[in-house]
Amino acid sequence: MAQVLVTYDLAVPEGTPRPKPESSTPHTCPVGSSGRGSPKEYCDTLRAAIEEIKSVTGHELTVWKDAVGNRELGKEVKPKKGEDEDGSEGGQGEE
Repeated sequence: MAQVLVTYDLAVPEGTPRPKPESSTPHTCPVGSSGRGSPKEYCDTLRAAIEEIKSVTGHELTVWKDAVGNRELGKEVKPKKGEDEDGSEGGQGEE
């Protein structure tokens, strides 16, 4: 039987409270009950399986995002105001 398999492995900062589920979690969802259906039926069951996995993982990742909170702020260096991401000054017609 066909199935959708999704696995994630989060690297969370030290000191982060550990909510359930674990930071490394696999999910599987069967696609259809048999291989005898039409292509449209298969696509419909595949779409439903993907939506179910998306919903479950979305909820779990939100729980982890809330647990991490603002601990990751400041780890990425953001460009200064008026600079492009490559560090050069913004604006047109530079010479």
